[in-house]
Amino acid sequence: MIWGSIIAWYLFLAGLAAGAFATAALVSFKDRGRKAFVKVQLVGRIVALLALAIGLFLLIFDAEAGFKNPLRFFYLLTNFASVMTWGVVILGVFGCVSLVTLLLSLLKKHVPYWLDGLGIAAAACTAAYTGVLIGVIKTYPLWNTALLPVLFLVSALSAGMAATFILSALIAPRELEGLGILKKLHFALLPTELLLLVALLYVASSTAPAAQASVERLVSGDLALTFWLGLVVAGLIVPLFSGGIGIGAGGNPGGRGSDTDGADGARASGRGGAGGGGRGRTSSGIRTMEAAGDVGVLVGGFLLRYLIIVAAVPLTFVF
Repeated sequence: MIWGSIIAWYLFLAGLAAGAFATAALVSFKDRGRKAFVKVQLVGRIVALLALAIGLFLLIFDAEAGFKNPLRFFYLLTNFASVMTWGVVILGVFGCVSLVTLLLSLLKKHVPYWLDGLGIAAAACTAAYTGVLIGVIKTYPLWNTALLPVLFLVSALSAGMAATFILSALIAPRELEGLGILKKLHFALLPTELLLLVALLYVASSTAPAAQASVERLVSGDLALTFWLGLVVAGLIVPLFSGGIGIGAGGNPGGRGSDTDGADGARASGRGGAGGGGRGRTSSGIRTMEAAGDVGVLVGGFLLRYLIIVAAVPLTFVF
């Protein structure tokens, strides 16, 4: 295996960056210029650029020659028949848009909707590209499926939302309480990711013997404990349970309030504390449970990529 945990971290961080940017952009669309969720947007944009920068550093570090001979990276722009060349272009566009939108947010300027739209497109391409990057390597059949980029895309959006929500709960809890619709979207991503994972394993187990061996390593072999307890239970089942509890409490006076639209939701959550724990205030128990679920999403997001990398069994060539 030529790739290991460093590449798994890069794949995870690049996807996390894409998901965090998309979260900030969606919040901006919901806000409609009323400046009710500016802190949540700022958190998402900071997470996006920081995660992307760290991920790219790890990628260059793993390539080794990037530090010894940086010109080799510029040569990537000369071969548009290579998926890596397109990856450089996508990451370049996404990085530039992330930087510009973050600077505008820090300067308290309105981010144009067309720029956020461009960023969402670049973010989606970045998240999917992390699956395409390993999918073009024919030696490992586990990776050679069109389901992998889709799975990584869904997982990236889920992880980006989780990271943004965790930090926003510390910095701007009242703003976060007015974003019930995004919490529902975040919850919906989890069963989608689970179904895509099951489909990926089913398809792989029906193809080449090397892919079947890879699936066996995950479900019943040396990686089974990490797969079932780390990815499935901690990364998917626990977040599903905690997210369901949080959404179920959304219509109750003690739960995550209201799915009130835009600025009204944020203001309603702000009034809740003065009214003796009124509507829109999230109880500490539910808030803690939701945070634990979001942490589980991040753990599962990394383990998904790590296990996909290390579980892959190569084809056997006989000469």
